Amino acid sequence: MSERSASPCPDNAAARPVVAARGRGPSRGSGRRPGRSSTRTQILTAALELFAAKGYSGTTMRGIAQQAQVDPALIHHFFNNKDGLFRDAVSARIDMSTLFDALTDEEVEARRKNRGEWIARTFLSFWEDESTRPALVAVYRTSLSEGATARAFRDRFEAAFASCLGWIAPDEIERTPAFMSLVSAQLAGLVMLRYVLAVEPLASLDFEDLMEWLVPAMEVHFDRLPQE
Repeated sequence: MSERSASPCPDNAAARPVVAARGRGPSRGSGRRPGRSSTRTQILTAALELFAAKGYSGTTMRGIAQQAQVDPALIHHFFNNKDGLFRDAVSARIDMSTLFDALTDEEVEARRKNRGEWIARTFLSFWEDESTRPALVAVYRTSLSEGATARAFRDRFEAAFASCLGWIAPDEIERTPAFMSLVSAQLAGLVMLRYVLAVEPLASLDFEDLMEWLVPAMEVHFDRLPQE
């Protein structure tokens, strides 16, 4: 890949994020267990499930310990505090800095056809993927109300997507400075309703049915004539 000031975006399967392996479940009240890596992974998995379901303020260290079936002191031993645990739990599932960084120059050029559909599918692919969805839901849910760490993760995700969009639609961005913000806002609103807040019937709508509604709306951004 040639050097660039911004990263291109990936195929859905090309940029599969690193997923932490689920550890073997311990027995309750066992305290420190053999296998440091397995225990740490079990805690990270439990923490991410609770952060995604309850947000940052609604998740406690004691609740995470109960979910992971470990002594609460063990969590402090591994992660020091809840902010450190949140950061490590998200990072274990998804690398925000490399999400949209897998295509060659030739592939980027090819993706400039049917751009509205491809951009929508690329952005939503990480939300549809069961391995990365919990991390993104946790980040977006927490960033709504509190948590500088969550907001930083969210900013990095959206900045990576903005760079992707810049390579796929350079003419539109030059023509209409608000283009990038309009596309991002449309997709961000969708993920909030479908994945984070789980508003029905949108939350349970079949993905291909969702694409039939969404793609024409995305294509409007590319078909719009330039303003005088």
